[in-house]
Formats: sequence, C-alpha cells, structure tokens
Amino acid sequence: MARALLPRHLVLVLLLLLLRTAIAIATTATTPQAGDDDALARQAAILVSIRDAFAAPLPPPLRAWALANSASLCTSWPGVACGPGGRRAVVSVDVSGYNLSGALSPAVGRLAGLLFLSAAGNSLSGALPPTLAGLRELRHLNLSNNQFNGTLAGIDFSAMRELQVLDLYDNDLAGPLPDPEAAGLAALPGLRHLDLGGNFFSGAIPPAFGRLPAIEFLSLAGNSLAGPIPPDLANLITLRHLYLGYFNRFDGGIPAELGRLANLVHLDLASCGLQGPIPASLGGLARLDTLYLQTNQLNGTIPPSLGNLTGLRFLDVSNNALTGEIPPELAALRGLRLLNMFMNRFRGGIPDFVADLDSLQVLKLWQNNLTGAIPAALGRAAPLREVDLSTNRLTGQVPRWLCAQGRLEILILLDNFLFGPVPEGLGACETLTRVRLGQNYLAGPLPRGFLYLPALTTVELQGNYLTGRLEEDDAGVPAKLSLLNLSNNRFNGSLPASIGNFSALQTLLLGGNQLAGEIPRQVGRLKRLLKLDLSGNNLTGAVPGEVGDCASLTYLDLSGNRLSGAIPERLARIRILNYLNVSWNMLSGSIPRELGGMKSLTAADFSHNDLSGRVPDNGQFAYFNATSFAGNPRLVMGAPRRWAGPQEQQEQHQHQQLVGRLKLLAALGLLGCSVAFAAAAVATTRSAMVRRRGRGRSARAGRWRMTAFQKVAFGCEDVVRCVKENHVVGRGGAGVVYRGEMPGGEVVAVKRIVAGGGGGFQAEVETLGRIRHRHIVRLLAFCCSSSAGDEAMRLLVYEYMVNGSLGEMLHGGGEADGARQPLAWAARLRVATEAARGLCYLHHDCSPPILHRDVKSNNILLDARMEAHVADFGLAKFLRGNGNGASECMSAVAGSYGYIAPEYAYTLKVDEKSDVYSFGVVLLELLTGLRPVGEHLGEDGVDLVQWARARAGGGVLGLLDPRLGGDVPAAEAAQVLFVAMLCVQEHSVERPTMREVVQMLQQAKHHPPTPAPAAAPPDAAAC
Repeated sequence: MARALLPRHLVLVLLLLLLRTAIAIATTATTPQAGDDDALARQAAILVSIRDAFAAPLPPPLRAWALANSASLCTSWPGVACGPGGRRAVVSVDVSGYNLSGALSPAVGRLAGLLFLSAAGNSLSGALPPTLAGLRELRHLNLSNNQFNGTLAGIDFSAMRELQVLDLYDNDLAGPLPDPEAAGLAALPGLRHLDLGGNFFSGAIPPAFGRLPAIEFLSLAGNSLAGPIPPDLANLITLRHLYLGYFNRFDGGIPAELGRLANLVHLDLASCGLQGPIPASLGGLARLDTLYLQTNQLNGTIPPSLGNLTGLRFLDVSNNALTGEIPPELAALRGLRLLNMFMNRFRGGIPDFVADLDSLQVLKLWQNNLTGAIPAALGRAAPLREVDLSTNRLTGQVPRWLCAQGRLEILILLDNFLFGPVPEGLGACETLTRVRLGQNYLAGPLPRGFLYLPALTTVELQGNYLTGRLEEDDAGVPAKLSLLNLSNNRFNGSLPASIGNFSALQTLLLGGNQLAGEIPRQVGRLKRLLKLDLSGNNLTGAVPGEVGDCASLTYLDLSGNRLSGAIPERLARIRILNYLNVSWNMLSGSIPRELGGMKSLTAADFSHNDLSGRVPDNGQFAYFNATSFAGNPRLVMGAPRRWAGPQEQQEQHQHQQLVGRLKLLAALGLLGCSVAFAAAAVATTRSAMVRRRGRGRSARAGRWRMTAFQKVAFGCEDVVRCVKENHVVGRGGAGVVYRGEMPGGEVVAVKRIVAGGGGGFQAEVETLGRIRHRHIVRLLAFCCSSSAGDEAMRLLVYEYMVNGSLGEMLHGGGEADGARQPLAWAARLRVATEAARGLCYLHHDCSPPILHRDVKSNNILLDARMEAHVADFGLAKFLRGNGNGASECMSAVAGSYGYIAPEYAYTLKVDEKSDVYSFGVVLLELLTGLRPVGEHLGEDGVDLVQWARARAGGGVLGLLDPRLGGDVPAAEAAQVLFVAMLCVQEHSVERPTMREVVQMLQQAKHHPPTPAPAAAPPDAAAC
C-alpha cells in the first residue's frame, strides 16, 4: 500500500513545484525585476553619455533623455526602442535629422544588443569611434550626411557578423579607400548595402571589393579615387546598384567584364574621367533600368548591343566625345523615359523610331552635328516634358504634335535651320514654361494665345523671320512670363497696351523689328522689369514718363527709333539704372539735370538727336566721353562753350600727358618712401619676435610661422594656446573655430584647418588677407606649422563676431540662444543689404574676382552692433585635397546642402551666379525663418526654394516668418521676395549680378548708413 502511494505523493510534489515555477516565470515576464531595472539604468547612462557628446543646444526630443526617467527608457525616450516581450535591451537608436553637432561618443559601443543605429542628416564631426566594431548584433548602421572625418583604418568590421547596411555617404572621411578584406567587410555574410560615397577617399579601388559575398548596393561615388576600375567587380553576382561616378578620376575605360553583372539594375559611372569606347558587353545587362555614363571622355560609337536592354528607362551618354549615328537598334528600348545624348559629335539624322518611343519624357540631343528633319510624329505618342535639340544643323519644320499629350514644359530648338511657322498647337499648350526657338528661319505670325499661356515664363524667338502684330490680351489676366525676346524679327504694328499685364516680366527685348506707334504708358506697370530694349524699330511719339516707374530697370535701350519730345525727368527715379541709350532719335530739349544724380548710371548714349542746352556736369556725366553726346549741334558741355575742335582736343591731350608724367614721378617718390618705411617696419617686427622667443616661450612655438595682415600684438604661440576643446565655439565643413583671448585682452576667432595646400594655400590666404571691406570679416593673421608632427595644421585668425551667425540668429544655436529675441524685420533687411555689399565687393571690386563658393546664413556673422560680415569666402577650394584647385568641383566644397545652384549637377563648376543663387536662399531664410532643407517644408518641395515657389503666387505675407508679427511693411517684404526669386532662377543667365542685388535691396528701403568706426576703410562706391 505504501509502495503504491509513494509515487502519487511524488507526483503531487512535482506538480506543486512546477506550478510555482510557472508562476515565477509568468511574474518575471510581466513584472520588471531589480535586475531589469539595473539593466535599464545602465543603458540609460550610456544613452545620456552619447547625448552629452552632442554640442549644445540639444533639440527638445533629446532633452527627454535623462537618468531620472530611466524607467521609461523603452516607452517614452524619443528615438529609442527596446526589444519585444520581456527583453529589456535597447535595440534601436534613431537620432537622424535632429540637426545635431558635436561627436559620436565611443559609449555607443556598449549598447551590446543594438540592432539599428542611425544618426543620419546631422552635422556630427570627429572620427568614427572604433567601439562601433563591438556592436556584434547590429544590422543597420547609417551615419550618412554628416561631417565625420579621419579614416576607417581603426575599425575592424569583421566581428559585426549581422551587419546588413553600412551607410557613410556624404561625410568628410579621407585616406585610402579601405580594403574590404583588411577592414573585415568581406567577412560579413549578410552585408547587402555599402555606401562610402560623398567622402574624400583617395587611391585606387582595391580588387577585394569584388569579394563582398551578398552585396546588392555599392556606392563609391563622389570621392577622389583614381586608378582603373577593377574588373573584379564583375564577381559581385548579387549586385543590383553600382555607383562609381562623380569627382572620381579613373584611369582607362569601362571594364568589359561589368557586362557579366546579370542582376544589375542601376549603373552610374557619370563624371569620373572614363576614356575609350562603351563596351558592347554592357548589352548583356538584361535587367538594367538605368545607365548613366555622362560627362566623361568616352569615344567611339554607341554599341548596337545596347538595343538588347529592353527594360532600360533612363539612358544618359551626354557630354562625351561619342561619334557616329544613333543606332537603329535602340528602337527596341520601348520603355525609355529619358534619352540624353547632348554635347557629343553624333551625325546623321534623328531616327524616326524616336517618335515611336511612347514612354519618352525627356529628349536632349543638343550640341551635336545632327542633320535632316525632326521626326514629324514626335510627341504624337509620347508624353514629352522636355525636348532640347538646339545647336545642331536640323532643317524642316517644327513638328506639330510636340504637345499632343498636353505635358510639354520645355522646348528648345534654337540655333538650327528650321523654317516654317511656329506650330499652332503650341498656342494651346498650357503646360509650357520655356520656349527657345531663336536663331532659325521661322516665319509667319505667333500662334494665337501663345504669349499668354498660364505657365509660360521664358520665350526666346530672336533671330527669325516672324511677322504679324503682337497679340493684344483682351482678358487682361496677368501672365507669368519673365523673359520675352522677340528681337531681330519682322513684327509690325504697335506695341500692345496689354504688355503692362505681364507683371512678372523681367526682360523685354523687342529690338530690330518694325514696330510702330507710341510706346504704351502701361509699360510703367512692369515693376519687376530689369532690361527693356525697343531699339531699331519705327516707334514714334514721346518717351512716356511712366517708364520711370519701372523701379527695377537696369538696362534701357530706345535707340534707333523716331521718338520725339523731351527726355522725361522721371527716368531719374530708376535708382539702379546702369545703361541708358536714346541715341538716333529726334529727341529735343535739354538733358534733365536729375539724370546726372543717378550714381548707378555707368553707360549712357544721347548722340544723334536734337538736344540742346548744357550737358549736366554732375554725377556720372563727368566721366562720359564726347561720343555719348555727338550729333547734337546745339548741345554744350559744362561751361557755356561747344565741344572742342580738333586743335583744342590735341592741346588738351598734350596737357593730360604732362599731368600724367608729373603724377607718375610723384607716385614713384611715394613708392620709394613706402618701401623704406616697410623695410624698417619688417626689421623692427623681426627684432621684437626674436626678443619674445628669447624670453623662454615654449619650444612648440618655434615650429610655427605667422603672416600678419593687420597690426597685431600677439604671436603664433598666443594663437596656438587657444586651440583647446573648451574654447570651441563652432564646427563645420570649414574647420573648427575657437574663441581666443590674446595677452592684450583682444578677443579673436581662430579657425583650425587640417588640410594640404602648400604654397597654393599660402598664396590664396595672403590674397584674402589683403581684402578690406566693412562687411567682410577681417583676416588678421595666418599661422602655419612647419614641423613634421603638425605638417597639415593651418590656423586662421579672424576678428571675433560676438553675436554669432545669422543662421544661429534665425534658427537657434550658439552660446546665447536662449536669451535671443527673434530678429526684427528692419534688422533682417539691413543684414541682407550689408551681406550683399560684402559679396558684391568680392565679385566686382577684387582683382581677380573672388568667388565665395559657400554662401549660407551660417557664413554671415554679426558683430556687437548687429552689422553683417561675410565669412569663409574664397577658401572652399583649399579645404580638401592638395590645394591645386581640382577640388573646386566637389559638392562639399562648392556649397552646402540646400544652397547649391541647380546647374551644378551638369557643369560641376561654380561661378559668381552660383554665389547669387545661394544668397537668394539666404534671403528666403530671412523672409520665412525656415531652414533651407528639412521635414518642416512638408511635401511641397525638397528645399526652401521649391517651397517658396509653390507659395509665392499667394503673396509675400503668406511666406513671412510668424515671429515677425504684423509690423512688416508689405512693400518692403514684396521687394525682398522679388529679389530672392530673381537670385534663385533656375538658369544662371537669368540671375542678377550681386551689384544689381545690392541696388535692388537698397531700393526696398533707403536706410541712412550706419556710422562706420573711425578706423573702417572706405567701401567701394557700388558695393
């Protein structure tokens, strides 16, 4: 009996034990234990350590990261996520797009359970912490769009066996491109996505990149790579996306072996110095969707095998040296949406099959040697958006079906041999924005309604044989047209009064026609008009005084007509007029003295009229030569006498020569005195430096050399002592900025640049050091180390701007952020004008002109009196690379994200109009208070420019920064918006110069000039 009961008793005991265990497990799964709380506290401390490495001020979401809230780590810490169920480990940290600066703390490597880490889209800098390699569970690492520098040499990725995505795009990483085997990348079995593009890696691509076992996405674009493209990349059988272009400069051509990448969908080898032919083997990439080979030095013909790429949608071989004809085999590419072959040497005709590509949206074949007619059916089947066939030798007529699908936006056929009419269908194409058909043989009238299309902004039909009258707009609806060039045609009739309805018009060129009648007074309603040319017509009557109401006019040419009457005094109201030509008319009366007070007028021609009286001797008129007034027998100059005859002119010339010689002798004497004085000053300075060094300064200072551009009372050793982490006041692409106090109490800003440059950098800095302008930050001195240990260190010493940058003032950041009031409207307008003057000086009054290359709100600094000073000008091309100027085409050098001009994508170069575009973005920042890019812009545009364009039609008040309140003068804000939108025109030729920008901003409100300090040098008159 006992034996029988024993097993049952044991079973009961076991059941009780199992029940207690189950309860314990359930409790553990539902209630945090002390061990879990400790784990959360440890992870919270790590996250706070990571947060503390970011520079102040922190964004509001990260202020919630506090040890006092560690219990809610997994539920309420923004950007932090924990594992599912009972797992209390942090598995995801996402701080992307928080506008962070500072460093990424090495403490991140202690989050052992991390699966996802993203800090993309910030301004983090410094080296990548080697502790990242300790994240053995990590699958996704995205640190793109930051400013991390250094190399990848210290990171061994081999332990990160779970890593699938490594994205380091758009940073400042440098050094040799890491070998995937040495860096452990080739040992990662699941690595699918590797993006090292947009950095400054150099050297050749290691062949080991062909041994990444599972890679699907590989980008090495936008670096400084050289050498050949290794054929080993053909071993990446899983590869779908390959990007190697942009700023790399490879040797040789495209490896034929790449044709074995059977899974490849996207191949981008644009702008990387490739030579030789396009391999026929690329026709074997059966899955290819996109092939970008533009902006290289490829030659030969298009291989017919590309016709095998039946899934291809985007083909760009533009800007190469390709020859031959467009192969008929491309007719098989029925899904093609983009076909770019411009800037090559193609010959023959445009094949008829192009008109049969029923998905084609963009067709650009300009600047080739194409002949024959444009396919007559072009556009009948395809939803064309852009067509550019300009600068060829095409003949025949403009196809009638180009806008048959109702989507055509851009049509450019200029500089060909086209004849016949402008197609009637274009008069109903409401999507058209730009039409350029100039320099052809087109004839007949314009299609009805063409000039009044709702979206049309640009019309260029100059140099044709067009006839008829310009259509009157009975509806009176203002159009969007900003550029109208109908010059050198055969238009007749009068200029329609409805021309005044073109409220957006900036350029009106009607010269060289047969227009008659009077100039309509409604022209005065064109408040945005910059350039007006009505020369070479048969216009009669008086010059309407309303022309003086065109307040934005910089160029006015009324020459070669039959205008009569007096020159209206109201023209003097145009405060920014640069060029005035009223020659070869029948004007009478005197030249209004008010015109002499126009300081902006740099060229004028009053010749061959019937003017009388005395020529004004004030203002710019004193500098105009006799030819500007010739052919007016009753006109006298200055004192009441006629123009000097030949004998008098010879005597005046001899007198001027004598005066010139005397001035030269005086100048040579002054030069001798100056040289002697300078030699004495140099000797005194060297003696003082020797004495300072002899008094026991540190041995380190002896390795530095100073070049002073102002009178300074400090040496390099004083500057070097400021380079400490606790003195940092700013970090950015241009380097690290320190606040330094010199022994005499002077506060300076010290910018440390770690870069090459050698003599080229030194010469450029010396040029910048000689610049003197009230609205440009003064470069006080340049310190350069000469020892091997500090080989690449450069220190630039600037005057210190106590109120930080305009960007900080508008968007937050900086030391005094919490105490700052929003910038008032009057201050914003003044800052805009002052910054424009500084840029104007760089562009127009420096020899050679200096391009800024990185205009942005953070590079406009504010002094104690809130005056604007342009900073970091002219240095961009030396901040990376070896200072030989080759790096001036790098995106990180030629501007900052959100400020870069659109033409940069194809030209890869910057000019003064690139600076103008960037300044336009700054004006939009001042108006709206918004950053140039970011999620705050919503879905209306990628950047601030597109956002503003989408809303500009609703008036300026809808764009204004709400912090400004209701005290903003609407007329001033509208003028600033007008200037901003001019500056950000898509095409650089349509943007104003900085001198014109200054004049237009001054027009917004005529402020009395702020008194300059006694020591301030005089500015140039125009800037």
